[in-house]
Amino acid sequence: MASKNAEAVGKEISETIRKGKKVVLGKIIKSHGYSDQTSKKPKLVLDTESCQKEIRPIIEQLELERQRLADAIKEKDLSKVQYSEAVRSLDLLIKNIQLLSDKPTENIKGFLTQEQTDELKKHIK
Repeated sequence: MASKNAEAVGKEISETIRKGKKVVLGKIIKSHGYSDQTSKKPKLVLDTESCQKEIRPIIEQLELERQRLADAIKEKDLSKVQYSEAVRSLDLLIKNIQLLSDKPTENIKGFLTQEQTDELKKHIK
């Protein structure tokens, strides 16, 4: 059964990206009736069929744009300013694709996850 809340989350994520605004998953998820705990684990909502149905088209558009920018950069047919802006835009596209696909947006090797930190705090008290 489709979740209306997850669908609404997907729609808001897509709309936020289309407007060129920063996507804050926890905030969006919480605004659609999910608990604080769920908003801290976006994967629980992003992985739902309802949410994926809404965000898959925007991910595909971002992937096409990512490839177009990568090709332009490879061609080296850009001024220095254009090149700099293309690289910045490419970086932003990659991060948005990673975020929406529930993949890491930064290299976090060697750092503890929030769950690991919380578990350690339980044992320290």
